[in-house]
Amino acid sequence: MMKRKVLALILSCLLCLGLAPVGGAAVEELVDLRIDDVTAYSREEGIYTVERDGLYGLYLVDGTQLLPPEYKAVEAFSGGMAAVSLSGEWESVSTETDREVLVLRGGRFGYVDASGAVAIPMRYSRAFPFSEGRAFAVDASTGALVLLDETGAELASFPEAKVLETESIRFSEGKAIIPIRAPAEEPPVEETVGKPEEEQTEEEKPSEDLSETALTYLVIDEWGRELFRLTDACVDFTGGYHSGRVAVAAEGTWETDPSGLVRRFTSGVWGYRDEHGELAVECQYHSAAAFTEDGLAAVSIRDDQEAVLWGFLDPEGEAVVPLTYEAVQPYEGGMAALCRSGSWAYVDAYGRTLTGFLYEAVNPFGENGIALARRNGRMCALDRQGRVLFSVEAVSGKAFSGGVTVLRRGDGLYGVYDERGGELVAFSYENAFHWDGYLWLKRGNLWRVYETAEVIAARQATPAGVGVDVGAFTDVPADAWYAEAVTWATDHDVITGTGGGQFSPDKPCTVGEILTFLWRAANRPEPTIENPFTDVTPTHYYYQAALWAYENGLVEGDVFGASALCSRSTAITYLWRLDGAPLGSVPVFVDVPWDAPYIQAVAWAVRTGITSGSGGANFAPLEICSRSQIVTFLHRYFAG
Repeated sequence: MMKRKVLALILSCLLCLGLAPVGGAAVEELVDLRIDDVTAYSREEGIYTVERDGLYGLYLVDGTQLLPPEYKAVEAFSGGMAAVSLSGEWESVSTETDREVLVLRGGRFGYVDASGAVAIPMRYSRAFPFSEGRAFAVDASTGALVLLDETGAELASFPEAKVLETESIRFSEGKAIIPIRAPAEEPPVEETVGKPEEEQTEEEKPSEDLSETALTYLVIDEWGRELFRLTDACVDFTGGYHSGRVAVAAEGTWETDPSGLVRRFTSGVWGYRDEHGELAVECQYHSAAAFTEDGLAAVSIRDDQEAVLWGFLDPEGEAVVPLTYEAVQPYEGGMAALCRSGSWAYVDAYGRTLTGFLYEAVNPFGENGIALARRNGRMCALDRQGRVLFSVEAVSGKAFSGGVTVLRRGDGLYGVYDERGGELVAFSYENAFHWDGYLWLKRGNLWRVYETAEVIAARQATPAGVGVDVGAFTDVPADAWYAEAVTWATDHDVITGTGGGQFSPDKPCTVGEILTFLWRAANRPEPTIENPFTDVTPTHYYYQAALWAYENGLVEGDVFGASALCSRSTAITYLWRLDGAPLGSVPVFVDVPWDAPYIQAVAWAVRTGITSGSGGANFAPLEICSRSQIVTFLHRYFAG
């Protein structure tokens, strides 16, 4: 199918798509594809794998058909090639470690190039992805693992190799690691020589059970020549070499699933070997991941209570991030994520936390230096300083590319937003992708493709509206810096007006008012303690808020002081204590003394994007907090 422009200017059609013309602009549809699903994508070649009626094909990112959906299997492109098969039947196999594994039985694999032409004939029972100009495949007639170049020439053969159907091997940093069976102990010659197979005992027969045999690992170069062997109990051959290191383990045991498709290594201690096979980091870790492009690897230990604690090592084995965290996400683009007490924070390559532990789920930073993290049912867009750029009610999101991100709501529908938090496509699609300047949007089994630039241009052509809906408050301009926060606080019953349709944004706040706002924003939890205050009774509007604040360590003593005016530093300190009083760097404000009791709270507030100060390198810590300021602080903390 040649690339084509399809007229999509009929208003009813566009309304159905959620891409209605705005400001006189219309979005042209490139193609519509009646396919069931998009299963894989190669950013390198800009090619999608698509499914229709259980068969697979290939399409370019603009929707142009490359390979019709006629194949039993089409793998994602890698290194300019994709493994394909026209034959075979898919079989579902249950395992102990996975609910279900799909295996193509009886297929014959070959490779197609980026034009869709068959580059290597389909004569292999398995075919692994290309990497660094090489690929491995299993010869259908001999069962031997062979090394291929991009012309299909077989450079080397490894008949002793044993790679399970759920595993894959590839080149990294000029090397590949191949698992082979270690030589089994031979039975006494006099008992087996000349003895027919049917007369041999089970002990005399060669073992096929991987749990009963060891593995040796061949490390080869790009021509298939053996460089050296690794005889560790386990080697991460699927991860391979990165930063001149490969993860290895000692003293563990192999376990193989009864299905024969899954094997696991347990009870080992992990370290790293260098590019010469020499031990570079001692085997001492509970687990060890491959090094990333940032030159850091995630490792874990077990503490005295058998809890697994994670951190990051450099190639020399130095802990850049201490092994004290419940979980981590690997470094990508100079940033990683750490989990503590079930909440996540971001950390830079020097181990410095850039945000508080505020988020329920995190994603890596995208190409534009923006990451998506979930907090309180909203996806927050964060910059590399940890500041929240915007937030949207959604449960998951895909990394920014080309200035846009695809988000999914709790009801399973997808929408598209730009870097400023502007809605480009409404939440009305069952699936959506964005890559390389094109948007793919799905409803039913119909996918439609649009040029992202046209969608952005149409949105920008939308006439300016009346601004944020701020309800009935007549003293809150639609373009006020606090208008969005007021709307949020009103919608969540955090605040009410001061009478006569007024919000009174500049009115100073008391301790009782601010802690009541904070309690309401926290969903009005019921306190479980007796009243510790001498100046608080159940008749006071702030009664429950006061007890809750005491119970959670926000205030102390037997005097609440509800009528006292509340400063900006005190308001920030309340939020900081609610967040667990995390420690970190100190802020650079000329009016915040280094020995101020609130300095860590202010530093945390800056780090998490709750405040950036009052202007001119000042924070104004002793200034009385106004209603507009406190609702803004609360909005940034609770809504992200």
